[in-house]
Amino acid sequence: MAELPARAAVVGCGVIGAAWVARLRLRSIDVAVYDPSQTASEVLDAVMADAVAAWAALGLATDQVGSLAIVDSVAEAVDGAGLVQESVPERIDIKHSTLAAIDDAAQLDALVASSTSGYQPSDLATAMNYPERFVVAHPFNPVYLLPLVEVVGGNQTSLGTIDRAMNTYRALGMHPLHVRKEI
Repeated sequence: MAELPARAAVVGCGVIGAAWVARLRLRSIDVAVYDPSQTASEVLDAVMADAVAAWAALGLATDQVGSLAIVDSVAEAVDGAGLVQESVPERIDIKHSTLAAIDDAAQLDALVASSTSGYQPSDLATAMNYPERFVVAHPFNPVYLLPLVEVVGGNQTSLGTIDRAMNTYRALGMHPLHVRKEI
């Protein structure tokens, strides 16, 4: 079983990205966030409040929350992160430029995942120098409450990365489903 990373990064904090931040923080993981939106902080606060209320209503512990750092660049967000979750808008040009920036700055042993619901991992990974560490980890929404996540590797994703992703999401209290064929 994989251990949880001490630090994670989330790049893109709309509804899905902010919910990833909440799940990670509620699992006591320190999270660095990059999102150029002027409203990112408000979105993160609102989603975290909803997540804490939902967990408390279920009787789940909310007393050991990981820290949050909102940073000014992708490179600053991914610095030292063991898990990087990309959740930028569903536009291939934005995804490619973001994944290239993540790939350039993240430590080589970082697991890099996209929350995409519309692109195949092999298509996204063309922007990366290290595609063997990349998966799509498409969650059900809200991420902090629904524990299901589809894990899909691309044609260059290593089997070790798939195993590591499955174990990491299990350690986050999720039920990962390995989708063996890109669709």
